[in-house]
Amino acid sequence: MRSASASALLAAGVGLLALCACGSDDPPSSPGAAGAGAGGSDYPPSSPGAGGAGAGGGASAGSGGATTAPEPACSQPTPVPCEDDVFQQMNLQSTVAPGELSNEQDGEGYRSLVDATAGGAFAAEPDAYVYARFTDGGLEKVEISDEASLGSMDWDVAFRRYVVRINSGHSGPSCVMAARLPGTPDYDALAEAPGELRLRSDEYFTESCELIADGSGLESPATALSGYWKYPGCVEMSGVVYVVRLADGRRLKLTVTHFYNEEAQAQCQETGRVEMGDTGAANLKLRWAFLP
Repeated sequence: MRSASASALLAAGVGLLALCACGSDDPPSSPGAAGAGAGGSDYPPSSPGAGGAGAGGGASAGSGGATTAPEPACSQPTPVPCEDDVFQQMNLQSTVAPGELSNEQDGEGYRSLVDATAGGAFAAEPDAYVYARFTDGGLEKVEISDEASLGSMDWDVAFRRYVVRINSGHSGPSCVMAARLPGTPDYDALAEAPGELRLRSDEYFTESCELIADGSGLESPATALSGYWKYPGCVEMSGVVYVVRLADGRRLKLTVTHFYNEEAQAQCQETGRVEMGDTGAANLKLRWAFLP
């Protein structure tokens, strides 16, 4: 009798264990538990792919890897103040500049070369500015005239001789802004934009539409990037590093390293003068890279 009772109890226990083992194949902490329904994700919250391509997700290219795409700073053009005076006093043109540009990889960023010669230093009617935009594939020329640039958000930066403009304020209808980093920051060591930045747009005319000069003595405009050079007797590089915020909200670091060719720039940096001859003037070299 005791043997039969023990067998019955053993069978009942096995049945109870089998019943308790039934249930979901995915525990609550499983990466796939949320499914694809509303509010769900194919990834756990800590996964790099959690943002996906839905609202608030996406990945920004360039240095920094996969991150949440920034909010656009602006999407609609705004009128350029003093537009007629800007066109006249800045000697803007209605044709597209012939100057070209090229890029070479520089770590996670680029070294870009811009032909901003504009027909030469003493041209009675200089060429237009060379317009460009910052892209994941490098600095890309935008085929646009000075006249058309005042109504276009397609460009980010423009070059002619030693003047560099950004698309905002008196230069254009977009909202590209720049901040000069204090001191003498190391371009290569700058891995992210500092938290506190005094961004400024390209405002270099007074309210009464008079040009504000940069103090170089050459009567050039005080643009947001005009501090990249100084003029002791040649165009000397200051070594300033800028953070530039684009209209789409992305940020990049930028520094201009050359106005002349290698030999002439070295001479200018050391002596404040350059020899007469082929110095490669106004073939600007800059380094830049997107920041996370």
